[in-house]
Amino acid sequence: MFTRTVVAAVLAAAGVAAAPAPAYAETPERVCGKGFKRVQDGHRAMRTRAGAVFGHVYLMYDKRSGKNCVAAIKTAYRGQRTVTGAILVVKGGARSADAGRYRYYAETGHLSGAWKCVRYEGWTKDPSGAVTARGGRKAWGNCRG
Repeated sequence: MFTRTVVAAVLAAAGVAAAPAPAYAETPERVCGKGFKRVQDGHRAMRTRAGAVFGHVYLMYDKRSGKNCVAAIKTAYRGQRTVTGAILVVKGGARSADAGRYRYYAETGHLSGAWKCVRYEGWTKDPSGAVTARGGRKAWGNCRG
């Protein structure tokens, strides 16, 4: 308890607000839903041009349904509403995107993608909107179901 109080006091003195942790831990499995698992080559850090990591983006797949999902989960500015987004593109046409001022994460819809190549991206911004962190895969991948 003493350590937490000291850390809070130091943050307050520095002018940094400590955002409370959410009631649950955001994992890509929880964000995308039951049956979705992380895929090989389906994780990237969302980095600024300067290299700071603001979160992580995950490509998820549900083997039973043949659907993909992308979760962009913030690690910086958690609890604060900042522009955050995710996009999933299935080769041959289907596309799903989600962007808004979110506190913890953005998630695409679930798109059919069994035996189809996909691309994905996630991004988030600082509270002023001046600095953007991006991550994802621009090349087609995960083509084998």
